[in-house]
Amino acid sequence: MTLLRSSLRNAVMLALLVGLLLPTGAVLLYEQQLSRQTVMEDLRRDLSRATEVLALSLAEPIWQVSPDLAEPMVKAQVDDPRFVSVSVTETAAQQAFVEFHRAAGDQHLTLSETRPVLRDGREIAKLTVVMSAEPLLARKRLELWNMLWRSLLTLTLSLALISLVLQRRVLHPMARLSQAADELAAGQLDKPLELGGEDEIARVGKAMERMRLALLKAFDDLRGHASTLEEQVAQRTYELTEANAEVTQALANLKTAQRELVESEKLASLGRLVAGVAHELNTPLGNALTVVSALEDRWHKLDRMLTDNTPMRRSQLEELVKDTRRGQDILHRNVQKAADLVRDFKQVAIDQTSDTRREFELGQVVEDVLVMVEPSFKHTPYRIRTELAPALQMSSFPGALGQVLTNLLMNTLVHAFEGRDHGVVLVRCSRIDDREVELRVEDDGRGMDASVVRRIFDPFFTTKLGKGGSGLGMHIVHNIVTNVLGGQIEVVSTPGEGTRMMIRLPVQAPLRAQGDE
Repeated sequence: MTLLRSSLRNAVMLALLVGLLLPTGAVLLYEQQLSRQTVMEDLRRDLSRATEVLALSLAEPIWQVSPDLAEPMVKAQVDDPRFVSVSVTETAAQQAFVEFHRAAGDQHLTLSETRPVLRDGREIAKLTVVMSAEPLLARKRLELWNMLWRSLLTLTLSLALISLVLQRRVLHPMARLSQAADELAAGQLDKPLELGGEDEIARVGKAMERMRLALLKAFDDLRGHASTLEEQVAQRTYELTEANAEVTQALANLKTAQRELVESEKLASLGRLVAGVAHELNTPLGNALTVVSALEDRWHKLDRMLTDNTPMRRSQLEELVKDTRRGQDILHRNVQKAADLVRDFKQVAIDQTSDTRREFELGQVVEDVLVMVEPSFKHTPYRIRTELAPALQMSSFPGALGQVLTNLLMNTLVHAFEGRDHGVVLVRCSRIDDREVELRVEDDGRGMDASVVRRIFDPFFTTKLGKGGSGLGMHIVHNIVTNVLGGQIEVVSTPGEGTRMMIRLPVQAPLRAQGDE
């Protein structure tokens, strides 16, 4: 309350001081500048008049060479304190005929004028008069200071009167209002607030009194409904407890279903790999079977010739050896290709099913996964290009990484190139620094708008709803990258300009108790 009174009084005093002192100071500065200009103009006019009068008056004494006559005329003028010097020099003389000097003040306030002294139209001497405006300005400054002191006295008296009125008509009623507000805030509603008068503060006091009465009535109503509210709260609490139990059970069922869907998505991904590998194995194994059949036919012919003792020409034997060598070469290449496919698939399958940590080279794991995925691209107009930096050694989970890359590539095949007759997917891996590497999957497909990019990692979100899309592929990718591999994934896409999937992975994956076991 004391603080309120003090702050309000100080604010009013400060407003008065600023409102009066600033205009007064501005007026004083303006008056000083105006006085300086007026004094200088008067000085210039008086200097011209005084020089002209002296030049006319001194003509006769100079002609008669009588300084005694000239000195009284000069002294009559220099009694004015504005005169700084008067000098009369004859034309043919080297010394001054009459001169007067007084100490000069500010040079900026000094003006001088030189005029010839004429006799019968002929110049007989030169008159130089120097005058200063400093005496007049000194008087003006004294007048301004007197005005300032009168203004300060008036301001002091005004502040005292205003403070007295403010104390009685504003500060004291405001203090009573503040005390009443504190009592209301403390819950003391039994003390009425009475303020006399009809001014604004009195009207605020009446409003507070009406508020006090309304609060009393509201509290009485609340007490009357307290028991009913307690019963309703107890009933609602019981209902909420039962609903909470149902929601908890539904949430547990939902999480179980989600885990089952995630596992089924993983098995579906592995199934797609098996189908692709089986399709790829058909070609080398079919070629090998054809070569074996051809060789078996040739050896049957040789066996019949040996059984029938049919003579064999050297050319026939050479042709048989040549065909056998060619068939062996073809058979070796196809069987080796099939063995490589099986080896790569075995490694990928082991990685994706065991989920164990091991040391590996990132580029080699990417190439192994591409061997499994490329059959899905083989009979499409879309191609996969790679830019794999060598010697990117990691200690992480290659199975999880392979599943991420498989999902990204299959997602690109299903979504990015829909309705297009060509397309390229670029898989790139590079080193960021000693602790991180980057894996990118970029395509030049349809791209996505901002609304799809924002929700791409949400579970069960898909643009192929009802068309075979589960909405879990990118959700699984995000969970594996962040929770298993300890990395970050970012999607940048613009409609019509393709999509970039950028994955930052630590060289040393974070420890996982279950995975490490």
